[in-house]
Amino acid sequence: MIMKRSILFIAFAALAVNAAAQTAFDAYTFSQENYVGTARSVALGNAMTAVGGDLGSIVFNPAGSAIAGYSQFSLTPSVTVSTTRSQGTPLSGSTTPYGFEDPNMTRYARMGMPSFGATARVETGRKTGLKSWTVGLVGHMTNNYQIETYASGSNYNTTYAGFLSTLADGTSSNVLNSATGYDYADWRSVVGYQSNMIATYGGVDNRYIGVTEKQTTDGIGLADGINQYYGWLRYGNKYDILFNVGLNYNDRFFLGFNLGLSSLSMNSYEYWKEESITPSNFLLQFSTGETTTADTYFDALKMNYSYECSGSGAYLKTGFIWLPFQGLRLGAAIQTPTVYRIHEYYGYEGETTFTDASFNARANSGEGNYEYKVRSPFRLNAGLAYTIGKFGLISFDYEMCDYGSMKFSEVYFDDDFSSLNSDIPSAYGISHMLRAGFELRPLPQYAIRVGYNLTTDPGLDNIGNYVDANSQAVSFGLGYSSSGSFFADLACRLNYLPDDYFLVYPDYSDTILSPELCNRQTRFETLLTLGWRF
Repeated sequence: MIMKRSILFIAFAALAVNAAAQTAFDAYTFSQENYVGTARSVALGNAMTAVGGDLGSIVFNPAGSAIAGYSQFSLTPSVTVSTTRSQGTPLSGSTTPYGFEDPNMTRYARMGMPSFGATARVETGRKTGLKSWTVGLVGHMTNNYQIETYASGSNYNTTYAGFLSTLADGTSSNVLNSATGYDYADWRSVVGYQSNMIATYGGVDNRYIGVTEKQTTDGIGLADGINQYYGWLRYGNKYDILFNVGLNYNDRFFLGFNLGLSSLSMNSYEYWKEESITPSNFLLQFSTGETTTADTYFDALKMNYSYECSGSGAYLKTGFIWLPFQGLRLGAAIQTPTVYRIHEYYGYEGETTFTDASFNARANSGEGNYEYKVRSPFRLNAGLAYTIGKFGLISFDYEMCDYGSMKFSEVYFDDDFSSLNSDIPSAYGISHMLRAGFELRPLPQYAIRVGYNLTTDPGLDNIGNYVDANSQAVSFGLGYSSSGSFFADLACRLNYLPDDYFLVYPDYSDTILSPELCNRQTRFETLLTLGWRF
């Protein structure tokens, strides 16, 4: 099977084992920043490090508030539409998808408020030195976790129930059937056993077979063809609340500081479903007494997984903008790591139905929870901009972040993340972000803007090479400034996210591979900023 990326499955599956288990992908999810902002900053590709002036620039460079010759207030509502195309991938040397062959497309829309806030400018009355200073409070969305996936197809080779049976092998059925089984066994195997997705066979207490499988002289395999379905819905975001101070020296050098309070919230719901194509080919025998049995046939099974998390942390950021000569602006900023305290809540629910409904079964794991800390990396960004009089500007940004420096740490003293932390540098490296923007003012009150982003994927393969899975975005916008204090900006951005390849459930046989799914996602954002300068 062509295994290009398996990050998504690893991330979610690992959380299910006993209480919880973290992965390097969790740290990356919480540390990653996909900036949204004001309509002007988005339209300019967020190439704002050396531009300043707009509230959307402050998250990139705290000195951006000081370069504005006014106080201001603005808010930015938005609508985001995520489109995901999902289909199974073929085996190496084939062009036919290996499971989940149906092409599916889902769209998911949500409203938000990616930017809001105000800055106040205070003149010192000096002709040289510190001529003015600003204070500000700004809210800024730094990541959007929105995605919805649906996949379907037929399978004659492998089954989710077979994966569960392999997962449970070696664990006594007395453990899986007990109320305390969740303390000693993988939660999926406990729910699978208690909801009749798997059962013991051959009179052995710790060997299991899936409800969709049968035993033959060659071993255990899928009894017949099944229809499979997979769904995943995730939403949430990460917000930074910035307390900003900006200093203006001689209208040529601008210095700024941010105290950032970062908070994140993410909800995820995932399910696996299997149905028999021909139920009569899935004969099952249930024990109804010491010496009696009853026949029935497998109809369908479904496993649901819910996951919610929240976290918060703080960081500092400082930056400058320098005007060496008329028109040219140079800027740079550095941001300290954020230590997030993460709270997780998760649980499984399973259901199996048969042609004889008296054998139907359900099980629920209840809700588990866990708490730990994640330290994000340093961030460094630099930019240059050139203003063409009052007719427009052109701007370029570069940002660097080394995700290999992420670290987990415990909240409670009995946790040990040393092994996981040592694995992070082999899974992630440096991400480079390039941003560009152009603004043209054909008339003093109106502006036309375009922007572009390129973000390289920090993921590393097994031999330390970077994964070729970069993301790009193109943006366009319009601006209006009245002769008074009011201004309005409109922006549209289309994000091309990297393809995600992942196993819907792990390979559980050396000879029979599990299906791999490819998600191709785009995200379209529309933003409107309404503001007042005074």
